[in-house]
Amino acid sequence: MELRAQLPDDALERIAERAAELVLERMGAERNGHESELLTVAEAAEFLRSSRQRVYDLLSDGRLRRHKDGSRVLVSRSELVAHLRPTASRCRTTSGVAG
Repeated sequence: MELRAQLPDDALERIAERAAELVLERMGAERNGHESELLTVAEAAEFLRSSRQRVYDLLSDGRLRRHKDGSRVLVSRSELVAHLRPTASRCRTTSGVAG
């Protein structure tokens, strides 16, 4: 079923934003105690529920900034949250499927 044909763009964007908010709330509820602002690549992958390679790809593409601590690569938690938030360009695609 193609949602774009049935819903206006602003409705799809609101749905995507609310879905992202719910995911972020649930992810925050699962964590307890002190949360560091900088995460390792493995922690960032867990946060995004993706592979470590996906995090490295985002870093290579410049969609996330790389922070170095010696040989460790770290990623900002706030950048990960911002990456999860939908934007107009990510919500609307030429194929008509929300992305």
